Order: sequence, then structure tokens, then C-alpha cells
Amino acid sequence: MGKWIVGVLLVAMPCMAWSAEQAASRNQELRFNQMFRNLDANNTGKISRAEAGLKAPALAENFDQIDVDHDGGLTKKEIKDAFLAADTRRREFSRSLEAADNDKNGKLSRDEAKVLPNMSANFDAIDSNHDEQLVMKEIADYVRAKDNADSAAVAGSAGSAGSQ
Repeated sequence: MGKWIVGVLLVAMPCMAWSAEQAASRNQELRFNQMFRNLDANNTGKISRAEAGLKAPALAENFDQIDVDHDGGLTKKEIKDAFLAADTRRREFSRSLEAADNDKNGKLSRDEAKVLPNMSANFDAIDSNHDEQLVMKEIADYVRAKDNADSAAVAGSAGSAGSQ
């Protein structure tokens, strides 16, 4: 009798895990659809640049990259594809950092960073506390500051181009 219960559990556990994953996936899809409906104020099935600007600054900032067909509206598919691509880049970056961390201490020394050319070239700028070790917070802060500076430069050049 005990072996029979163990056998049932061995079959049931993966099924229960799969069922939980499916439920989580459905919940995620429901949340995404609700978010999309909230952003799509005029119910066109697409989010315009203006709609994104009102409620989703990250979509507005990256509108041109997400709008792959350049029709002036973001579809659910375009947004999902952009999220998946960003997640893939984050995972690849994380794997690169983990692989470079030879001593597995959660930090990158100057020597460890040498295998990551951009990290190595900007090591001193990234190492905000100047301890010769890069931690994830320093890297994230550097990337965020660089993105903000790049956005400001683009906005500044667009403003000066418009005033000429």
C-alpha cells in the first residue's frame, strides 16, 4: 500500500507543479491584458505614443524600438516581444557576470572584468566606491546613469535641431 502511495505521488507531483506553472502563466497573462487595456485608452488594440507617455514612461522612452512595424502603435505582440528580448539580454548579461566571477564571491575584480571588454574599459567609472571590486549595484547604477545621460543627450540634440 505504501509503495502505491509513493507511486501516485511521483506521478502527481510533476502534474501539480505543471498545474501551478499554468496557473501562474494564466495570472501573468491576465495581468498583462489588464495593463494593456488600461494603457489603450481609446480601445484601438494599440498603444499610441501619447497613451504610453501618460501611463508607461518606459514604453514611451523605448517606443521606436518596440514599434517594430513603425505604424505608430504598440501591439500586445510587440510589447511581449520587447519584454522577452529584454529578459533574454538580462539573463545573458547575468550569465556573463557569473562566468567572469572566477572566485564566486559576487564581485568582479579588475582582472575578472578583463573578459568583459565594456566592463573592463569602464571599470574606474563603474567602481563608484573605488574599492577595486564591482558589485551588481554599482553596475546597475552605472548603466542607469549612462541610459539617463544618453536620453538627455538625445533630447538635447532633438531640441537644438528643432530650434535651428
